Amino acid sequence: MVHRFRSHWLELGRRLRDFRACYGVTQTEIARAIGAADASTVAQWESGVNVPDGLRREHLIELLDGQRWPELRAAALTGDGLPAAWDRGARWFRRASRERRPRETIGAAVAAVLAHLQDIASPEALRQRYCAHDGEWVRGVAVRSGLDEEQPVDLRRLEDAAYGLRWLEIEHDRQFDLRKSLVPQLSLGLLNHEGDPASDGAKSSAAGECAKGT
Repeated sequence: MVHRFRSHWLELGRRLRDFRACYGVTQTEIARAIGAADASTVAQWESGVNVPDGLRREHLIELLDGQRWPELRAAALTGDGLPAAWDRGARWFRRASRERRPRETIGAAVAAVLAHLQDIASPEALRQRYCAHDGEWVRGVAVRSGLDEEQPVDLRRLEDAAYGLRWLEIEHDRQFDLRKSLVPQLSLGLLNHEGDPASDGAKSSAAGECAKGT
């Protein structure tokens, strides 16, 4: 009986690995979204070294069933200013936009998401919009823009790029022309993060905002 129950909870670890791979979510973000101690705890669940219990297990099941997207999305919006995830997305597309082919394919999808955000006029409202979506909506945008399974693309990075660019447009009163290279349009001085996101111990000021927006 104990073995059967443990096998059931270990299956959560396998589902969690698949979930993270599908949506490009980090272990740190999972930990923040469900109240786990840190990324190493999530890693133990995925590897089968340990299993979640109590409220963390309930939250994990809810997350895998698609019920905790606002909390998960809030977990990516740590710190003040331009969120690190959006910063990385903007940097990624800035590099990609140097070449014509990515501008015509990935750029079309980023532009479509960016157009969807043009009615937003403040960073706070932009965070609210981000938290209100699940991880699937941008997939339809990508397909309509000509991206398909033969042209795989990191959908989360694509979405984060659009949000990062809109944040920069709002904060610096400018508009980007995604039909052209972003290199001359977007100075690296406007991007305020380098490398990886904030440490596991960083607090998220956006979590409360997202919870109120649902």
